[in-house]
Amino acid sequence: MSRPYERKTERRSREERKYSVRAEHREQPDVDLLAELLIRFALQEAGAGRASASESRKAALEGIRAQT
Repeated sequence: MSRPYERKTERRSREERKYSVRAEHREQPDVDLLAELLIRFALQEAGAGRASASESRKAALEGIRAQT
């Protein structure tokens, strides 16, 4: 059983709204620092990936050695 649609709020329609844009000037980012951080994070992720791959290889080799 449905009831007829009844508007619950007094919102303005899209046509009635007034939009404005405000520019907010900010300092330019330190590009050298951002590049250094990006490189550090990339190297850190690569190192973590290599460490986990190395550990899984060691575990696999130990499992094979234990079987023989």
